[in-house]
Amino acid sequence: MEDGQRDVILGRLAAAFGDAQDATPAIGQALHVVLPSLDLPAPWAPSPARALTVWEGWPASRPLFYIDALVVGETGLPPRNPNATFVLGETWNSFSFSFPWGGDDPVRAVRTWLTRFEVDRT
Repeated sequence: MEDGQRDVILGRLAAAFGDAQDATPAIGQALHVVLPSLDLPAPWAPSPARALTVWEGWPASRPLFYIDALVVGETGLPPRNPNATFVLGETWNSFSFSFPWGGDDPVRAVRTWLTRFEVDRT
């Protein structure tokens, strides 16, 4: 991914979600973006929460999405089918969520991932 495309993704995510931080671990790796204050719908807590997106293969592939491992639903459990993943020196939860992808709008990609928290309460 070229620097210009990275800057566009970061700028659009920051405008939509309040902040977006480039956390890419090394030159030549896929863009890693931390969203430090992402609002989640009730009953998910904490909200706001941190999320991490990894833009490998963008825009042909949707970004990978990880949520802070502290996020739980109304039963005190993380999103269904969690997969604890160690990325950037800490544990994040990924989860299964199938949706078709096409396009090049990074905000739509993240918002689509977030619908997972609307359709499932735990």
